[in-house]
Amino acid sequence: MQYRYLVIFIVLLSFPVRATQVTVKLVIPGPSTPFKVRNPFVEKLLKIIFAKQNINLKLEYAKENISQGRALKELNNSGVIDLTWSVTTHEREQSLLPIRIPLYQGFIGWRVFIIHKDNQPTFDKVNSVSGLGELLAIQRFDWPDHQIFVENNLDVDGSLPFAQMYKAIENGLADYFPRSVLEVTRELNALQSEQLVVENTLLLKYPASYYFFVGKNNHELAKTITKGFELVLADGSYQILFQESFGNALKALNLKQRKVIHLQSSLMPNQ
Repeated sequence: MQYRYLVIFIVLLSFPVRATQVTVKLVIPGPSTPFKVRNPFVEKLLKIIFAKQNINLKLEYAKENISQGRALKELNNSGVIDLTWSVTTHEREQSLLPIRIPLYQGFIGWRVFIIHKDNQPTFDKVNSVSGLGELLAIQRFDWPDHQIFVENNLDVDGSLPFAQMYKAIENGLADYFPRSVLEVTRELNALQSEQLVVENTLLLKYPASYYFFVGKNNHELAKTITKGFELVLADGSYQILFQESFGNALKALNLKQRKVIHLQSSLMPNQ
């Protein structure tokens, strides 16, 4: 009889034990017009990061529209949002808790321009920062990019909300809207504007890293994201997702054939 119990016990041990999957809900800022999803790449990446730790992640958008600047401030106010992502700066790293793994491999500081389709000849003549300074850019005043443009003596309007920036280019109120090489294709496809195109000769580069940010005291969430991010980097999941999300768009922009204009930035913290 004792032998029979021993056999049963050994057989039971031979079956794999599945850990119970936990579900976690995170509130993040919602999308800006005209998008229905804030950031497909980041949201897929987050779900993979949590899935690697056997956690089912449920993402919910904040109930009201939250600008980038406000989102960063709200992280330290419990109950509004749990997480956001943005370009890092000295100030942001001091007031919040960054997960110091770049989301975009540095590409967030590679910028091409949304322009009016009739204005390409104007940009064909630009070869330097000073030449670019004769034209008017648009960026939100609370984006780090705005300060970078100011530091480099570029003319930039920071007064417009995001949804009106494209209209400003269409209507000739500004000359160009710098967008990351990872953002521009999705944005133009969503807009379906007959007047807007990607400028085809220039590539602006400046140092910038995009990080996940959580509230200053939310160490547990920061630890979970860091652990999962390291796992997806180690097993290649990140690179597969990055290539699926951006590979074709990056190739279509012909980045190697563009004239590169470098900008300086005082915003990047020393790592």
